Amino acid sequence: MARIRRLLGWLVFFVMTSREVPAAPPSSALSGQDFVALVPRGSLVMVGGGGVPRAARDYFVAEGKKGTGKLVVIPSASVSGPGKPRQEAALEWAGDFPEASVLDCATRQDALKPEAAQVLEDAQAVWIGGGQQSRLAELYQGTPVEKALRAVLKRGGVVGGTSAGAAILCKIMIASQEKKPDEPVMGVGWDLLPRVIMDQHFMARKHEARLRNAVRTNPGLLGLAIDEGTALVVNQRLLAVTGTGEVRAVWSHNGKEVRDLQLKAGDAGKDDLVRLWRMAINQPPSPSGKPALENGSIVAVGGGGMVPEVVEKFMELAGGKEALIVVLPTAGEPGDSDREARQAGSFFKRAGAKNVRSLPGVKRAEVDSPEYVKVLGEAKGVWFGGGRQWRFVDAYEGTKALEAMRGVLARGGVIGGSSAGATIVGDYLCRGGPLGNREILVPGYDRGLAFLPGVGIDQHFAQRQRFADMELFIREQPAFLGVGIDEATALVVHRGGALVLGPGQVHLYRQGKPKRAFTQGEAFQLD
Repeated sequence: MARIRRLLGWLVFFVMTSREVPAAPPSSALSGQDFVALVPRGSLVMVGGGGVPRAARDYFVAEGKKGTGKLVVIPSASVSGPGKPRQEAALEWAGDFPEASVLDCATRQDALKPEAAQVLEDAQAVWIGGGQQSRLAELYQGTPVEKALRAVLKRGGVVGGTSAGAAILCKIMIASQEKKPDEPVMGVGWDLLPRVIMDQHFMARKHEARLRNAVRTNPGLLGLAIDEGTALVVNQRLLAVTGTGEVRAVWSHNGKEVRDLQLKAGDAGKDDLVRLWRMAINQPPSPSGKPALENGSIVAVGGGGMVPEVVEKFMELAGGKEALIVVLPTAGEPGDSDREARQAGSFFKRAGAKNVRSLPGVKRAEVDSPEYVKVLGEAKGVWFGGGRQWRFVDAYEGTKALEAMRGVLARGGVIGGSSAGATIVGDYLCRGGPLGNREILVPGYDRGLAFLPGVGIDQHFAQRQRFADMELFIREQPAFLGVGIDEATALVVHRGGALVLGPGQVHLYRQGKPKRAFTQGEAFQLD
């Protein structure tokens, strides 16, 4: 009977790791907040083989000594057997942790026993050694041990590994390679880092071709390749590279063309995981239409304060003082939503608005709730507050709430915003980077909510001397109309065209045409 169970275990593993592992097709439905929900809650430290960089080791130890401070080492990528000195696997780390244990199952049947997962129940740190990732998958994939590893991250712990111990952390993994080094055999690993294919020993073993082929057969997934002596640290959604080499991000949208991005150690190696996921699944942006409205109005303000005539114009377009105006303070810093809501709502209330409602939610469960959809379905005006525009994307892209907002325009209402709230109403999202707002072009976060099609909007324009940035924008994105809006100044767009309100200017940039600037009261066409 034991022999039959072993044979069945090997059969299951063979099916899981065969070349018939289904590719993950790109899906336009997986966007925005869905990505945010996939971000690991804890930290991952992935080393490409060779020595562990000092900074990566220090980070692993610091994170691992939080909470219980218990370390569990999994050396099972190397062949286990009777008489193997199990505790030697923990010696490398034992001096850094108050408690260190070893989990090293000899068979899959051992991994299925309750006591195997119990070793991980109170662990704060887990380290997986190198060897063969296929052996790690054979032993632990789909068992309570894998579930317990995910629980370590869920409670804010840290999981790290080198070589095979890094590759196994992804569900779709390179299990091995055929006789030709550029033909990877795909398998099923642990699902600790979603939507990623990991490769290691990247430059030393010339793995570039095999990773490119892996992402071609799995379009929409993100390939991450790590050099030897190099670590990629994932702290929730923040990525950082340390060590002597680099990390390469590789992806394919259509299973044909492959694109990549190099991340070098230091500040140049910092990036955002959600941004890279979005780059891997989304084609580069293109205009969703001409810069015009069929119904309703847009009021985009360049930040720096609200002049009374702009507030009054927005309320007029919403239908007057009794109209329901919904304020979205989502782009503010976490914890500041109440303050942002009061600030945004106050200038409407001071102007006499009787029905102002704030919706501060940032999670998809809140944003797509029946309550939010109902309120937005009844709104006559929607106002996007200031802050960081990428937070609007994370919260609203692809939601029922966004469709309810489009209904505001369809029934003749108004949508507007200031600063980040002005940029988000455009089709192209300028300055959408989660790590800073200095760059006008940030692939991955380059899609606005497109209430005003065919347009990329920048704000604080003259005050922050953003003219050169807009020149760059129209060179790189010639299909879009570039719009720069000065502070305290509004671009008002309606079905018949556009006009300017406020003390500054609205600047239009179109590839192949002279740039133009319009001032208070001037009417013009967006073209």
